[in-house]
Amino acid sequence: MPGGERGRPGESALTDIISSDDGSPWSATEGTDRPASGGGWRRLRGASQTTAMTAAVSLVLVGGVTTVAVRNFAPGADPAAVVPASAFAFAELDLSLPDGQDAAVAHLVDRFPGALKGSGSIRDRLLRAFFKSTSDPHVDYSSVEPWLGDHVAVAGWTDDSGAPQVEFVVQSSDDAAARKTVHDAAPDVGIAFSHGFAVLAPSQQNADAAVRAAAKSALAGSKTYAGDAAALDGSPLATAWVDGPATVKAIAHAVADKAGGLQFLSDSGLTDSATGRIVAGLRVSDDGGSSAVQLDVVSRGSAPSKRSTSTDRFRHLPATTFAAAAIADPAGVVRDATEAIKGPLGLFTGGGGESGSCVATPGSAQPQCTESPAPGPTDPLQMVTDATGLKLPGDLASLLGSDAVVAYGGIAGDGTPKIGVRSKPADVTAAADVVTKLRNKLVDTDIALAERTAGGDFVVATTDGYADDLAKAGTLDTVDTFSDAMRGMPASVGFAAYVDLGTLLPLATHGAAPQLDRLRALGVWSGVVNGLPTTQVRVLIH
Repeated sequence: MPGGERGRPGESALTDIISSDDGSPWSATEGTDRPASGGGWRRLRGASQTTAMTAAVSLVLVGGVTTVAVRNFAPGADPAAVVPASAFAFAELDLSLPDGQDAAVAHLVDRFPGALKGSGSIRDRLLRAFFKSTSDPHVDYSSVEPWLGDHVAVAGWTDDSGAPQVEFVVQSSDDAAARKTVHDAAPDVGIAFSHGFAVLAPSQQNADAAVRAAAKSALAGSKTYAGDAAALDGSPLATAWVDGPATVKAIAHAVADKAGGLQFLSDSGLTDSATGRIVAGLRVSDDGGSSAVQLDVVSRGSAPSKRSTSTDRFRHLPATTFAAAAIADPAGVVRDATEAIKGPLGLFTGGGGESGSCVATPGSAQPQCTESPAPGPTDPLQMVTDATGLKLPGDLASLLGSDAVVAYGGIAGDGTPKIGVRSKPADVTAAADVVTKLRNKLVDTDIALAERTAGGDFVVATTDGYADDLAKAGTLDTVDTFSDAMRGMPASVGFAAYVDLGTLLPLATHGAAPQLDRLRALGVWSGVVNGLPTTQVRVLIH
């Protein structure tokens, strides 16, 4: 092992023995096998005579007195090293707040006066507030602070039978203190130690099983997981990883003995949609003028969506745009959504359908059953038709076409909300016919829809002036707030959205929610970056 470097997955026999000893007497009830007196134990004892590192190891084996010292020479501690390779989901929080994010988080918190009181580092202030809110059991931060390291994580993994299990991982600098804190708060929780981490599970048997499984093959040693994690730029303060097919398999195992469980899973569409893996990272930045909280989600192992639209229409909306969205292939999205409502989502929305009753007739072997229409318009598609006059998916697909942007530009002088759509329909005349249906449905309102054409694009808006604005090339992309919120947006996207929160929220809250008024903007986009489907959510705070 290189000087001072923590053991890697391939060296599990050595590192597991090192870090499982917290100085407490060995207990046969803990469910972990005691190291044998021969074999690896003798080899380790013999090797300890040759190097300073293995001399330190032998001291750990004797009494655990140098555990903290060994860990201090172990850079890059990875909680994935104590998570079995059969993991289907993993999430980690880096409490060191890397890459200057400690200062960024501190500035972010300071933008909300009174949000966090007290002294100390921003890490201590956050954790003190978190533990203060804990209950059943309540844990005081003062009992955790002395031994809590920089990494905490949670993982879902499957055992040899395929059953899903859960473990919580907490970096520990003093295993005996960590054990005491956990057992004082929750005596029934299982806890085991490995690689400088405390592994917590619902039972001691489960905690020991997680450590043993990770010792055989850990998530940290998976090339697939490593490649997925490397797709994230920089050092996020929080990361999450999910293997879609493995997650579906774990869920299927969990619901297999439940009545209708597997059928419900199949009907949900999850088995067909969860074909790849996703990795997500959360980071905080600050430029002095405002803070930004950014979530990046990258998909791997599945083909990118074929739906894509140029961001030109989106970028060239009016500079006074307060909210907008760009949608690729909106006609196809409408058709897919309609099919989903008719199919899997119909399980939740109620659908149309029929009702029936059966009555036993004297002398008859079989009850007599009758069917009748379900009471009331529970079909959401029919409800849309009743409200708008449009038939789905046909009419809406004709209006939206292959590309569309939807925008909100504030309130007109007469009080009418300025809302409009600029789309690229296959047939402009057919799109105009759809607007006629809408106009007929709105005849009793003060809204008079206006239409425009711009090249092959079709524009419909709630006022003539806003229809004119949308038909022209605007300069939204020159607005600093928009550019910051949509940072990194590629030239083509599947979806994008922008909201000027700094303008809209004060109008909505009337100053009654000053904390919300600190939000400046929201930007969301989903496209392909470096060949990988990527989604970014960015919130600006001032």
